[in-house]
Amino acid sequence: MNAERKYPFQPAEVLVVEASAGAGKTYALAKRYLNLLINPGLKPDEIPLKSILAVTFTNKATAEMKERILEFLKRLAFDEFGDNDKQRRADLCQTFGIGNKEIQQKAVKIMDLIISDYDLFQVQTIDSFINALLTGCALHIDRTAAFRIKDTPDKHIAYSLDFLIEESAKNKDARKTLERFVEQYLSASKPAGWFPKKKIFDVIVRLYEVSNIYGMAFNQGKDDYGVVIKLKKEIFQKIEELSAGIPEGQNKNTTNKIKKVMEKRNEYFQLGDLPYFYKYPEPPMNKGYVAPDEYIKKWRGIIPLTERLSELEAITKYPVYVNLFNLILEQFSMIAGKEDVLFLSELNRKAADIISNEKVGIAELYYRLATRFKHYLLDEFQDTSELQWRNLELMIDDALASGGSLFYVGDRKQAIFRFRGGEPRLFKQVADDFKHY
Repeated sequence: MNAERKYPFQPAEVLVVEASAGAGKTYALAKRYLNLLINPGLKPDEIPLKSILAVTFTNKATAEMKERILEFLKRLAFDEFGDNDKQRRADLCQTFGIGNKEIQQKAVKIMDLIISDYDLFQVQTIDSFINALLTGCALHIDRTAAFRIKDTPDKHIAYSLDFLIEESAKNKDARKTLERFVEQYLSASKPAGWFPKKKIFDVIVRLYEVSNIYGMAFNQGKDDYGVVIKLKKEIFQKIEELSAGIPEGQNKNTTNKIKKVMEKRNEYFQLGDLPYFYKYPEPPMNKGYVAPDEYIKKWRGIIPLTERLSELEAITKYPVYVNLFNLILEQFSMIAGKEDVLFLSELNRKAADIISNEKVGIAELYYRLATRFKHYLLDEFQDTSELQWRNLELMIDDALASGGSLFYVGDRKQAIFRFRGGEPRLFKQVADDFKHY
């Protein structure tokens, strides 16, 4: 930062605070917020309350930050700093760069403004902010501005699955997809029963969660499980030939696995049922024993087949899941639209669809939000996901380009929301992307 600047902060800057737990990140955020309000570069009657957005992850963190900001404002307005707080008072006042009397006057005005226009005090969770954005752009997501938010989609997914099962009686695509799923379920799993409705439901719920975390459609791989079955039959035949000449002294576990495959006479075996052909270039033998050359040759002939089977199973396992997910999602989306509801987990994906597909521009976003933010403060940034960042990035970039600022705090070592797509590497990446500021 420029050492010759006239004020405590300059326009168009990115400030990053990385600190461990208990090191004062909330204080740093509150201090920055007050810096923006008590800016000596502004006229006495200029208080940029409505142009500041502070974003947190939880309602508890939001309440704590608001409480901290209001507490400091009250202390500054009435000069209520005890002996133990003298150092903090000195720190705050030094940051503002103006006299005590002027600080008190500004703090009183800010308190009055917050009390009279509390809606302008924009400290909120990321979900609350995205909800406000979607409310303003509801027509772009086929909802009314009065849409409701529900916590869990489970009931709607269960209903959509039941509908698809019933529809399969007359819908060839639905029936073919369900039959394909059952076929794979029975051949690739060890189910307790033949009807995998609970399994289908669990798969769809998980795919729905993942699609909302990353905000992207699933790649549609080639569903060619018939090739897998054909290859398994070939491998089974090779193992059958191998089993006819098991040499003395072969590793007991390997021998048992070969015999077990033969006993089941099951061409729909699992890779885990086989000896580790791909791991050992020759059959594992006990100490002092050597396998015959012909047996080694047969063993080695199976190795490339099991390697290829592993690749094919990875490629062909998921297309049927994706097909099924897309069919159920179609019905799910129709029901949610009729009921005028959104689900908490899909808010960021819906916002990304509006922003990334340029359904609205930055100017319209600000119009829909009824304000134009110039300064952004982001808490616990290490837990921000790629999708959440994409939803904020364009507005932040626009703010920086017009003399605004970005201030974010966090600790990469304290990342706890990886399961929700939290991406700690954004901490450094964002700083690098905006380093020209």
